[in-house]
Amino acid sequence: MLKKQVKILLIAMQLLLIGMQFLPVGRTADTAGSGGAKSLSVFSMISRYAGMGFANDALVYLLLSCLLPVLTILLLIFLKTRYNYGTAAGLSAFYMLAAACFFSAAKRKMVDSVMLTGLHYLIILVSILSLALASWGFCLCAPPSDAD
Repeated sequence: MLKKQVKILLIAMQLLLIGMQFLPVGRTADTAGSGGAKSLSVFSMISRYAGMGFANDALVYLLLSCLLPVLTILLLIFLKTRYNYGTAAGLSAFYMLAAACFFSAAKRKMVDSVMLTGLHYLIILVSILSLALASWGFCLCAPPSDAD
């Protein structure tokens, strides 16, 4: 894979992560038996989590889930080779950690009101793949070694 292909694939993965924020990641628990479980996107899950008294945590994840992929795309475009892949790897790792922590906390705190659909695992998997691809791009741009 060429460096340019790695960069394009990384940008596509970051756009995918942004798009996944609008997909249904959970459903409200049907306690009344009416059969009308409502789908929740990541943003609606964040607002429910904030409504449970964890407003600071929800705000931090909201900012991270929106800004880190955008920042990664911008840095991939504007930084020089090797620096852009290194920062993309670091930001992808940070995003992966933030997503894993938020969804595990939300799963435990909202056990009675929300059922997760499994999309959160896909969000974490895409961020892991993004981390691996950025690491590979970083290795592709290694400076030539001085062989004696």
